[in-house]
Amino acid sequence: MSFSLPKLHTGGIVSLCLLTLLPHSLWATGEEMLDLDLSQLMEIQITSAGRKEQNLADVAAAVYVIDQETLHSSGVTSIPEALRMVPGLQVARMSSNKWAITSRGFNGIFSNKLLVQIDGRSVYTPSYSGVYWDSQNVVLEDIERIEVIRGPGATLWGANAVNGIINIITKQASDTQGGLVSAGAGNQEKIIGTLRYGSQLNKDTYGRFYLNRHDQDSYQLLAEGSDANDASELTGAGFRVDGDVGLQNNWTLQGDLYQGDGNQILAPVWIPDSPLPLTVNDSIENNGYNLLGRWQHNISETNTWSLQAYFDATDRKEQYLTQNFKTVDIDFQHRFQLLEQHDLIWGLGYRNVSDDFTNSYMVGIIPDQQTSELFSGFVQDEISLFDDRVRFTLGTKIEHNDFTGVEIQPSARLLWSVNSTHKLWTSVSRAVRTPSRIEDSGRIVLEPIPVPPYPKIKVYGNSEMESEELIAYEAGYRFSQGSNFSLDTTVFYNDYSKLLDYSYADMLNVYFINGMSGHSYGLELSGRWRPVSWISAELNYSFIELSMDPLSPAAGRFSISDIIAENSTPQHQISLRSSFDLSETVRLNVWARYVDKVKIAGQAAYSAGIEVDQHVALDVNIAWKVTETLELMLAGQNLLESNHLEFVNEYFVPPTEVGQSFYCKLTWEF
Repeated sequence: MSFSLPKLHTGGIVSLCLLTLLPHSLWATGEEMLDLDLSQLMEIQITSAGRKEQNLADVAAAVYVIDQETLHSSGVTSIPEALRMVPGLQVARMSSNKWAITSRGFNGIFSNKLLVQIDGRSVYTPSYSGVYWDSQNVVLEDIERIEVIRGPGATLWGANAVNGIINIITKQASDTQGGLVSAGAGNQEKIIGTLRYGSQLNKDTYGRFYLNRHDQDSYQLLAEGSDANDASELTGAGFRVDGDVGLQNNWTLQGDLYQGDGNQILAPVWIPDSPLPLTVNDSIENNGYNLLGRWQHNISETNTWSLQAYFDATDRKEQYLTQNFKTVDIDFQHRFQLLEQHDLIWGLGYRNVSDDFTNSYMVGIIPDQQTSELFSGFVQDEISLFDDRVRFTLGTKIEHNDFTGVEIQPSARLLWSVNSTHKLWTSVSRAVRTPSRIEDSGRIVLEPIPVPPYPKIKVYGNSEMESEELIAYEAGYRFSQGSNFSLDTTVFYNDYSKLLDYSYADMLNVYFINGMSGHSYGLELSGRWRPVSWISAELNYSFIELSMDPLSPAAGRFSISDIIAENSTPQHQISLRSSFDLSETVRLNVWARYVDKVKIAGQAAYSAGIEVDQHVALDVNIAWKVTETLELMLAGQNLLESNHLEFVNEYFVPPTEVGQSFYCKLTWEF
């Protein structure tokens, strides 16, 4: 577990030292998150872990919450950047518009073991069960919190919640009244613009609407340092309306639409009857809209039910594949108390996904149009014992999908409140990831054999694919000492089976199979410390070790998926964030991150052998509250290196380096 830090520029070290040596007379007490008692942070109400409101400290799971103040003070301009704060998540920027994000290993642009939701709406793409992060258009100022569960949450949220859950929760319309205008620009962030206005529509109804725009400039290629041609633009608009009907009912109606344009270099691009790859300047057309409604009926404090439904349409066009999806999702849940010890929650769900693909020579899915259905139900019982000092939670989810049939995903969790300061918890869970459309019936051209007539090696889907399986064992400890210090630690052991792999039928034809098993174990730590009232610091650390084995290393299997899975995750990651109040109106925020090396950064032939060096990144911003309603922020990101590599795309896109970023942003509330 030994590791060493890369050398820092002398100027960066001196700057950090000077920041920590500033005299006490320069500081003043703030009135925002720096004044929040750290013990109160453990009382933040979250909903993702149990589908009900719970204190963070009382959750028997590895939970991390990014609240609005933390999001704002970090100076990030996108959700993926914010997720770098979370211990146990690997967040790597592949290009200006592409990200690889995962929890506890198996990272890549097609990461498929992490469930991501926005206000309860799943944003995965059925083509590969992952997330297109360049499409997630959420106004950062409207986010109330981002809840991240590391580890499986399939008992409540279903298949694909294998290694973690990210739930992005936006503010109610009543909390965003009045106007907000935010405008910024920089060398990489060409345009950061938001217009939002909220109003009370009647006595019991509040609404808001927004417009936003984010233009990102291109980075540079690793090989020759030339322009990576990966600039992007994303424009969005949306609304949210919340209302009450009497004292027992409340409802929400919200919707969004977006239109994105991006560029990318595709290399290699294969064409028929040629062994030579092409390099193509491609464009990405990315459009979508959604509408979500939710009704909640509160019979009593311990007896509530809710019904949610949404429609989501996405359309993405790239040279190698055009994808169109329409999703209808209906979810019902009911929570009630049985006797005094049992807090029960159960629910039913239905999802209908219609897809339509326009295939290319490189990628194809047959049939190119298909409708799939998912039926699900879950039940969970939280049992209070020994005067509520011990909570034992049992639950299971049962699903039926069109690819693998019935899947059962149970869990058992135990929380022991030793006292108000010390909490211990442990859990065991089963989760599955069902095959995606491309794994079931896809075709991908890999490369040609350099002998006339230059036949191509192709990977085919396999309708006999089974779900990937995980049995996860976790344990955690939480400690909170008043307003000075808090600690949250998790250890885990994951046992995987039936993982995705490849098998050669012959020299030209490769098939997806359930051909790999393995395990991982690790440690995740998050500590907050406030030595004095005017300074706050948070240190996060994560360690992970993966070991994978092919199930059938016999002739016909030449895959190196096990080696890639073991070596595509940084073993150590460290994040240190500090906030300082320089005066009553000026705040300085400093964020340093260490990421261990990635030994294998891509699995395509052209990227084989590329290693991502360990690196340290430094972000600094200063926010000046000019008036009560006007704020100016100056920010710099990746200050220690002009360019660095973070990850390599698995297919088609050449390695791209991430550059330094400087921007200025002005926010006016009225």
